[in-house]
Order: sequence, then C-alpha cells, then structure tokens
Amino acid sequence: MEIDIDQLPQSAAEIVEVVGVEAALRLVEAWGGIRLYVPQQMPEDHLLVSTLGRDESDELAKCYGGECIQVPRCLHALRAVRNCRMRRERAKGDSPALLALRYRLTERQVYSILAAADEPVDEKQQSLL
Repeated sequence: MEIDIDQLPQSAAEIVEVVGVEAALRLVEAWGGIRLYVPQQMPEDHLLVSTLGRDESDELAKCYGGECIQVPRCLHALRAVRNCRMRRERAKGDSPALLALRYRLTERQVYSILAAADEPVDEKQQSLL
C-alpha cells in the first residue's frame, strides 16, 4: 500500500502497528469517524471480523479489548492514496472518464488531480492553507 504513515493521525498509526496498513485502511473505510467498542473475546459473527478478518480482529482485541476506540477518518491520507492510484491507472491507459466513474468524481476533478501531479513544487513558496 502506498501510504505514508506520517500522514496518519496518531490514533490511526497506533492501529496500523497492531493490525497492519491494509486492515487499518479497511477499518477506516468502514468505521471512520465513529467510536467503536472492541470486545475482549471476539465472536466469529462480530462486524470487526467481517471487516478485518479473524487474525487482525483478534490482534485488535488483544490490544484494545474492552475499550472503545475512536476510528479516525484519515481523509488526507486516503485522498493521497486515491490520487496516487488514479495517476498510476491513467499511466496504464485508463481514460479520465473511466477514472471519474470508478472514483465517483467529475472528469474535471480527475483532470485537476492528474495535473497537480505534473506541477513542480516550489520549496520556498508557503502554503496559503
């Protein structure tokens, strides 16, 4: 997975350490923005098992069992991953229209994302945001 751990909030980085990047991203995509109770003994039919898998949900229970965890949304990091995937898929020949449909964006947004990758970064210029 092409995600920079430094882009993640601290709570997400801690979850990554417990269950790995792929499982943490699945958790964020499914439950981002809410508090989630993690049982000490993970039942087979628990939603965490279907989201993460048996092994990862057991690891989460070992670390956070009996607690509520705040699952962060990680919007910045997920957007960076999405944009990287889009650029790679465009380089392989996918059209902007297909990318727009796949990622539920407008073609204009796709063109903006693709163009942003081509812009040189001026290290001396400060961000307006």
